[in-house]
Amino acid sequence: MIHKDPPGHRERDLLPEPFWTADDASLQGQERSIRWYRGQILMLVLAALAGTANVRSDHLNWLQAVSAVLFAGAGYFWWRLGRDKPQARWYEGRAAAESVKTLAWKYVVRAWPFAGEPDSPVADEAFLKQMDEVFVAFEESEVIPVGTRPAITAEMRTLRQLPLALRRDLYLQERIRPQRTWYHSRADRCESATATWQLISTATIIIAAAVAVAQFLGLFDLHLLGVCTTVVAAVTAWTQLKQFRPLASAYRLAASELGLIENQLTHFDLQGPMAEELWSRLSSDAEDAVSREHTIWRARRDRRI
Repeated sequence: MIHKDPPGHRERDLLPEPFWTADDASLQGQERSIRWYRGQILMLVLAALAGTANVRSDHLNWLQAVSAVLFAGAGYFWWRLGRDKPQARWYEGRAAAESVKTLAWKYVVRAWPFAGEPDSPVADEAFLKQMDEVFVAFEESEVIPVGTRPAITAEMRTLRQLPLALRRDLYLQERIRPQRTWYHSRADRCESATATWQLISTATIIIAAAVAVAQFLGLFDLHLLGVCTTVVAAVTAWTQLKQFRPLASAYRLAASELGLIENQLTHFDLQGPMAEELWSRLSSDAEDAVSREHTIWRARRDRRI
C-alpha cells in the first residue's frame, strides 16, 4: 500500500509547489522500494522451493539451474536497492513534504510563530525563512530541486485574511478531521497487517516442525525445511520494511492527540478578549501533533535505512 496523505479540498491550491515535488518523490521512492523488496523476497522463496525438487535430464538437475537463476534475480534486486537507494528518497521526500505542509497550514491559520495581522511582513518573513531552512536541510537530496525558492501562494494569503471563526472551521474541516480519520484508518490497516503476517509466520513454523518430524520418521523425503526457513525470514524482512507495529502505535497516538485538540478548537470562545492569542497557541499545538509522524520520517532519513 502506497503511503499518501489524505487530500484536502483546497490543498492543491493552498500548498506551495515544493510540497508536491517532495510528495511525488516520496511516492516514487516508496513504490520502487516496495516493488524491489517484494521482487527480491519472491525470488528467494522461489529459489528455495526450486532447490527442493530433483528433476534430472541427462544427469543434470534443471531445477537447480532455475534456482541459481532465481538467486541471481534476487541479487539484482538487492543491487538496485543498494545503488538507487529508493528508501532514502521515500523517507526524505515524506519528511520534506510534511515539513512544508505544516509550515503552510500554520501560516494560513495564523498559528505561532506566524500569528498577527492578516497582512504581516513579520509573519511573511518568518515563514519564508523557515521554508528556506527546510530547503537547506534537504539540499543534498533530489526531493526538492536545487535552487528552489520559498514562496507564499495566493490561496495561502487569501485564506489568511478570513475571520477567526472561518479559519477555525476551515482548519477543522480541511486539516484536523480528515487527518484524524486517516490516522485511525492507517492504524487499523497496520494492526490488521501485523496480525495477518504473524499468522503466516506462525503457520509456516508449525508446518516446518511437522515436516521435520515427518522426515525424521521417514514418511517422505521432500526437503521443505529450507523453504519454510526462507518464508519465515521473508515475512520478518517484509514486516521490518513496512514497520506495521510502530506505525500503528504512532498513528493511534496522533489520532488521540488530534481528538483532544479538535475538542478544544471546537469549543473555545471565539469572542474572548484573548481569542486570537489562544487560537495561535492551540492551532500550533495541533500542527505539532499532526507533524509527529514526519518527525518519525526525519529519524528514518537520518538513519539512512
